Formats: sequence, structure tokens, C-alpha cells
Amino acid sequence: MTLLKYFLGWFGMMGLAVLNGGLRDSLYQPVIGELAAHQVSTLCLLFLLGVYLGWLTRIWPLGSLRTAWMVGGMWLAMTLAFEIGLGRFLLGYPWSRISHDYNLLAGRIWILVPVLTLVGPVLFARRTLHRP
Repeated sequence: MTLLKYFLGWFGMMGLAVLNGGLRDSLYQPVIGELAAHQVSTLCLLFLLGVYLGWLTRIWPLGSLRTAWMVGGMWLAMTLAFEIGLGRFLLGYPWSRISHDYNLLAGRIWILVPVLTLVGPVLFARRTLHRP
């Protein structure tokens, strides 16, 4: 049952990502430029996802680190499938555009979001599992 709850919880994460991207595009990207807006937006999303994940793990405790890794793996697969599915197959973007935000050497830090989707549940599970 936990995996189903967290499967559904992923859609809340996507809602936060869409809201965050809309705010970036309409509010501050025209002022600070695309790269800086990408970086600010990624950091804002990491914060929002951390708060959301903290809330989820309080209302739906992860019973073990194994479960937390399963949730993280599921979320990572869902996130990458969404990005690739939307970008490549729905919008027709070339692979170079899809992979563009993962180029750390170009100042692109988006890779931190999929990393958080993978390890975030484990970090929060460790916090709640080791409480006295």
C-alpha cells in the first residue's frame, strides 16, 4: 500500500515542478536570463520537493530503508519517463535538447532533481527510522 501512496504522491511533485517552471518563465527569467533562471528555479524546486517529501514521510511513514529505496527508484523512473516522454515523443525535441539541462559543465544543475527523487525518500526515512 505504501508504494501506491507514493506513486500517487509523485503527481504532487510534478504539480510543484510545473508551478515552479511557470513562475520561472513568467516572473524572473525575462529579468535574469535563461541560465540564471534555470539555476534559481532548480534550487527553488529542490527546496519545494524537500518540504513536500518531509510532509509525505510524516503522513505516510516509510517503514524501512528498502521501501524508501523502492520509492526513490520508482520516482526516478517516473520522472525520467515523464521528461523523455514529454520532450521526445510529445513535443518532438531532439535528444540534445532533452539532455541539455543535465550538462553540469555548462552550469546546468537540473540533474540534482532526479538525484533528489532517488535519494530523498532514503534521507527522510533515515531521519524518521532512527528517532528514539
